[in-house]
Amino acid sequence: MQYGWFNNNVEGDELPTVKYYAHGWAVSSEVDYALPRRGDWVVVPQGQLISVDYREDSLNEPNGTQVDGANSSGVITRLGLRLQRTVQRSAGKKAQFYVAANWWHTNTSSTVSFNELPKGSLYPANRYQVKLGVNRDLGKRWMAWSTVSGAWGAQSYHEYIVRPGVKYAW
Repeated sequence: MQYGWFNNNVEGDELPTVKYYAHGWAVSSEVDYALPRRGDWVVVPQGQLISVDYREDSLNEPNGTQVDGANSSGVITRLGLRLQRTVQRSAGKKAQFYVAANWWHTNTSSTVSFNELPKGSLYPANRYQVKLGVNRDLGKRWMAWSTVSGAWGAQSYHEYIVRPGVKYAW
């Protein structure tokens, strides 16, 4: 479960800054099941259900433009398949490599309107994602991870993400 509140600023060209506020929450549940295969490979079918609600204030820019919307609520689902392999390294350390494919579907709308003229949804109803990643034990409770992913959908939607990270468990 996640809740967030935001203090936002809009800074237009040669216009004073306009502030507005927003808040949102999400509740997520995920299920997967590991199916061992030959050569230490594991196939993991996955499913996720996310309920979301986001609300933001309307704002009026000093030039008279009224911006409304970007409110959204609904359900987001994810169906995916992950193929992974864990490799035993020296001194009990492990490295896990994986590739995943996901189908994201949403019924949420997030249309923004300017002076009551809607400007399409921010996300397509269906998105397709491919992700490559690695998780690696560094020893003494330290772990490093990295993912590279791409997603595509209608309305020329695309995103490319690289995420590195390090974590410490105590």
